Amino acid sequence: MKLAKSHLVQAVALAAAASSSIASGQTILEEVIVTAQKREQSLQEAPLAVTAFGAKDVEQRGIYNVQDIGLFVPNVQVAPNPGGATSATFAIRGSTTINPALTWEATVGMYLDGVFVGKNLGGIFDVAELERVEVLRGPQGTLYGKNTIAGAINLITRKPGEDFDAYVEVGAGNFGSQMLRARIDTGASGTVGEGLGSVRASIAYSSRERDGFYDNVALDPTFGNNPFLREVSSTEFASLDTDALRLDVIADVTDTFSVRYNYNESSADNLPNMGQVTNVDANVYEFFGVGFLAPLQTLYLNEGNGRADEISNDFAIEEVSETKGHSLTMTWDLGDAQVTSITARRDLDWRDQLDIDGTNMDLFHSARYASYEQFSQELQLSGSIEDMNYVAGLYYFTEEGDVFNPISFFGLFGSPTDNNDYGLDNRSFAAYGQADWVMPSMPELTLTAGLRYTSEDKDQYIIHPNASTGGVGAFDVSADDSWSNVTGTLIASYAFNDDSTGYAKISQGWKAGGFNGEAPTADAFFDSFDPEEVIAYELGYKARLADGRVEINAAAFWNDISDMQFSVFLEGSGGAASTVDNAGAATIKGLEIELAAQISDALKVSANLGTLDAEYDEFIELGVDVKDSKDFPYAPETTASIALDWAVASGPWGRVDTHVDWNYKDDYVVYANRDQNVSGQIASYDVVNARLTWSGISLGDSAELQVSAWGKNIFDEEYRENTIPFGLWTVSYWGAPATYGVDAKITF
Repeated sequence: MKLAKSHLVQAVALAAAASSSIASGQTILEEVIVTAQKREQSLQEAPLAVTAFGAKDVEQRGIYNVQDIGLFVPNVQVAPNPGGATSATFAIRGSTTINPALTWEATVGMYLDGVFVGKNLGGIFDVAELERVEVLRGPQGTLYGKNTIAGAINLITRKPGEDFDAYVEVGAGNFGSQMLRARIDTGASGTVGEGLGSVRASIAYSSRERDGFYDNVALDPTFGNNPFLREVSSTEFASLDTDALRLDVIADVTDTFSVRYNYNESSADNLPNMGQVTNVDANVYEFFGVGFLAPLQTLYLNEGNGRADEISNDFAIEEVSETKGHSLTMTWDLGDAQVTSITARRDLDWRDQLDIDGTNMDLFHSARYASYEQFSQELQLSGSIEDMNYVAGLYYFTEEGDVFNPISFFGLFGSPTDNNDYGLDNRSFAAYGQADWVMPSMPELTLTAGLRYTSEDKDQYIIHPNASTGGVGAFDVSADDSWSNVTGTLIASYAFNDDSTGYAKISQGWKAGGFNGEAPTADAFFDSFDPEEVIAYELGYKARLADGRVEINAAAFWNDISDMQFSVFLEGSGGAASTVDNAGAATIKGLEIELAAQISDALKVSANLGTLDAEYDEFIELGVDVKDSKDFPYAPETTASIALDWAVASGPWGRVDTHVDWNYKDDYVVYANRDQNVSGQIASYDVVNARLTWSGISLGDSAELQVSAWGKNIFDEEYRENTIPFGLWTVSYWGAPATYGVDAKITF
């Protein structure tokens, strides 16, 4: 690993110095329970690669949304979309959908309390009262309603408790950050009718505000000699203003029938991230006949190409995201079986206005105004018959969405704005099932088989009423198509003893085809792309060793991908457009190791390592195989993380704990076209976070105080997260600088 700084050594030093004085104890690691296979089971017994974060992990690592987990899971990437903080590119084991456009399928599925979140646009949202996060790596289809080809991220909220409970938490930190979180549990509140069961409810709220990380200032490097300068659009970049609300009601109507209603909403009103110009190509400017602009933009380059503290933009105006979700879960207990119905609806209103040229000249401005709604209905039957556990389900999903996408390219010359509209009306149906069978004659061996049928219908449109610099005429077209597929899963799991298990798994993944909603021409829109398929092979080993004080989970995988869907950024297309095509075939293989050790009663160490080797077997462009000249995006060769949890001291006055984690990502690229990565490769980086908590401070008979001091990226590592290469110039977006603060929480 190529570490730019000795952050790992510094992080270990924060906790290791004290550990040598702590006597070795017999404390065992807490057993982690997951629901990745639609039933509660130990993480060590589940024959699949899954990483789980419990309530304490969520708190210690400061996890508010899916972006916050991207550092902690091997071979997982969560990169905010260029310019924004509420949409993201998700990658698991090198498979990804680069552009989170509304018309494209997600490669990584995200679920909130069992409800599939249809789009990555607006996919980074705060969740009030997260209890657990599970990250599943590899195709998921025979247990989940919506098929996901690379993996799934499950966000699981805390259910209302049986007893009254409440807390309020406030916090403050640098960059003017402020935080408020609160929850109230009503407890079981009597009956809903004579002879019927009780009702309990919970309401949780979360709010975060923060000033911008960087300044937007009026710059004129020519000292009055640039006639194209405009007023700046704001005073800062990357400000944060989010709110999240969750209402959860559970009615145990009878001993065998329960109903859970969940309402959640999240809103964000942020200023866009800083789009800093990091490269200008004078030759390309000359090719377009505007060579005199290159020196003007070059003046905005930061010396050394590092992260700037301030730049100048004239159209970095807003990023606003509003999501609302309703879900109704009804469960019937039939004894050895259970029937579950999940009915859900989600709505998204999202918009941004971005300046993507790194200057206060009108070179490139864009905006997106998106509205989206989805509805899903899932029926599950699960249970056990003697030596068999099973899950079967039917799933129906519909979605509608519209996007208005005005783009201004070289507006400083008076070029008209391209007013683009595109949208979708899609439907999906699936039937799936999976069963585990323990062989009576060999109880150490469990065989698993699963099957899934999927049908997808897509109806999409695009309206391109005018074109300023794209060189094409207006068009207004629509198209529809349908696809279907059958995929399966086979697993053999063998228990070597009570504490160790190995498994071999073969699974298939499938992602439907579609149309290019951002296409710059009608022909490009009609040139639909085909479904993508993957056959994934996995060998795994899981063990609890040293009397339960050491856990190891390891997986080696080999993914064969055919008809691989690939997003290509069209530089010079008259806008920031991307299209998807079927590149051909690829092989991705790698290794994942996760380790946890309770070194003593007071000290726990956990670590993970992920390796990736991603290669194209075929990449067809215009009938020619160009695999040797293409890069594999979002596939760093190495990811790693080490965390230390140390119980410093405890007594009648409370308990002091500290958490330190170090996280590393190898260098990687963002685009498939090699020339687009020349000025935009993401260099390797490492980030250290820490938290010190004093808990259990008595405030009387019924209240306790907890105080925490925390820091993220405490060594202020400067690292790029994303880039946009226009050919004429490259704009880069940076990860958050060092942030720190203090939180205080009172539990009643």
